[in-house]
Amino acid sequence: MFSPSKNSSAKKQQARAHRRALRNIASHHNETAPDPLGAAVRLLNETAHDLKSPLAGIAATMEVIRDGSLGDVTASQAEFLQAAMTQCQYIDSLIDELSRAERLRSGLPRVRRVSTKRTAIREAVDLATRSLLSNKQIELHWDGIEPNSPDVLVDSTILSRLMTNLIINAERASKPGSPILIRVEDDLNRGVAVWSVIDRGRGISPQRLQQLSGTQKIASDLGGEGLGLMISRQMASLHYYKLTLRSRVGSGADAVFETPLATPAGIAATFARFRSEKRGSRSRPQTIQQWKSDESNTSERELLGGNRVRIEHTTNKSSWHEIELQSEDIRPVRADRLALGRVTADVECTMEMADRFDEILQYNLSPFELAYRTSRRSWVCALDADHHSMPTRMQQIEMISRRATPAMQLQWSEPSIVPVQERSLQCLLVDAMTTRTLAEAPGIIPDVDSVRLGTPEISFSPVPSARLDEELRRMNLRMKSQTERLQQQAAALRPRV
Repeated sequence: MFSPSKNSSAKKQQARAHRRALRNIASHHNETAPDPLGAAVRLLNETAHDLKSPLAGIAATMEVIRDGSLGDVTASQAEFLQAAMTQCQYIDSLIDELSRAERLRSGLPRVRRVSTKRTAIREAVDLATRSLLSNKQIELHWDGIEPNSPDVLVDSTILSRLMTNLIINAERASKPGSPILIRVEDDLNRGVAVWSVIDRGRGISPQRLQQLSGTQKIASDLGGEGLGLMISRQMASLHYYKLTLRSRVGSGADAVFETPLATPAGIAATFARFRSEKRGSRSRPQTIQQWKSDESNTSERELLGGNRVRIEHTTNKSSWHEIELQSEDIRPVRADRLALGRVTADVECTMEMADRFDEILQYNLSPFELAYRTSRRSWVCALDADHHSMPTRMQQIEMISRRATPAMQLQWSEPSIVPVQERSLQCLLVDAMTTRTLAEAPGIIPDVDSVRLGTPEISFSPVPSARLDEELRRMNLRMKSQTERLQQQAAALRPRV
């Protein structure tokens, strides 16, 4: 006979052994289960690594030729060689980004969203696609890219590569001489800029769209546009939106995504909408939607140099088909709530230190988190955490900051755990981004930007105070004199009885 304590201990040991066995079975299943997406990413990493060495050799050879070490080079030849070297540099950076595709898939991307001019995006994309499109004599037109257009909150490198991927897909489906249009339209009510890559190629059939909506198909389609779309939809999700494909056979295709406008209202609305869509375990079914084409949707235009360029879609009885490519590989840890707070650097923090911290902070956020810089040394953070995990999350950020900027001290406001509901979350974010109170940064003057770096804090001085008092007295006497004069003039104008 076992005693009760021994019997209880034996049952606990049996339970632990049972749990270990279940873990071993699950581990074995994960090792043996097919993972096409993981295999695609591994193949991509290996291919990218193999491309770096020959690419570096090509760039070095062109540099030797350009410098004239192998003979005289004309000015035009040197210009073409420099352009080719620039393309090599871009391809090298693209390979580095592709080799980190696993970070996109695992939810640990290195992304820094800052206010960016659209013209800068245009210049980067033009440079990356110029030689590719020239082979088929395809012109790239732009609409909605003006110097005075509102800035967008994006990672310029990731956005440029996203557009390059979509342009490459459009080029493959286009005939020689067929133009490709990049259109950007502002939706001020929703606080976003809507980007569209439009071609008039052969289009995508509904069956093919349905295949592209599946992760398994995208992972196995290494030779076509599937792998590019897999990376593109991940890049679109880093800007808090999904990638949408619209197409009609024989009329071309549109690839559409959105980026937030670089305003507190636009950023808050976009993030709240994106975060609320990821709430809970529910997921949207990725089904093909049909929408009737009309005369207003049968032409796409672009304003370039004062001339309108029309990209016509042939009108026929078939309908356009639309499908959304969402990134469903990962989900937030806290699906129905997040932690909202402010972090402030001390007044002795230099601008270089603050910029470095901003870069580190954003690089260490998950796709479901947001850091908005409200001033030179203050950030509003929406973190994927709750009451229990928020202290640990704050410590992680402070440890990363101390390694990069040891001299900078951080102060956190009391975080608020708020529910993930689109309208209420949007209002809370706007309020946090535009309102600053003394309670949020105790011991620090409310406007740290009003004190020039390296100078003491504003304090009382008797000399300026005496001058101010004297000026106030002089203005008081002057106002009193003017009042008496006006009273006398009013009395003179009053009719006598």
